[in-house]
Amino acid sequence: MVPAPLLAPAVKRRLLAAVLASVTLPWLIGAWIKAGLQEGLHDDAVRAAQLVDYIVTGGVIFLLAMVVTVSVGCLVVAVMQGPRRQGDPFPDDRNDGS
Repeated sequence: MVPAPLLAPAVKRRLLAAVLASVTLPWLIGAWIKAGLQEGLHDDAVRAAQLVDYIVTGGVIFLLAMVVTVSVGCLVVAVMQGPRRQGDPFPDDRNDGS
């Protein structure tokens, strides 16, 4: 008998999408911001680009920590619910035995 997975496939897909978005979106935003930092237009473009990299890295770490927190919460809920059990059917009012 194969044990049922802890997390539903829909939850796994959403967590995977959240991880991918948490990694890619900050880097895309950081690259877009750094595209406007040119030597002639900014006083110290290299330092500003490095600051953007630090902010993006911090944002990615924060967002991944939030995804891990949500996934731990999902695991806790799945463990607390336990395995699905089929109970007795509710007695029908029409079958009263008469």
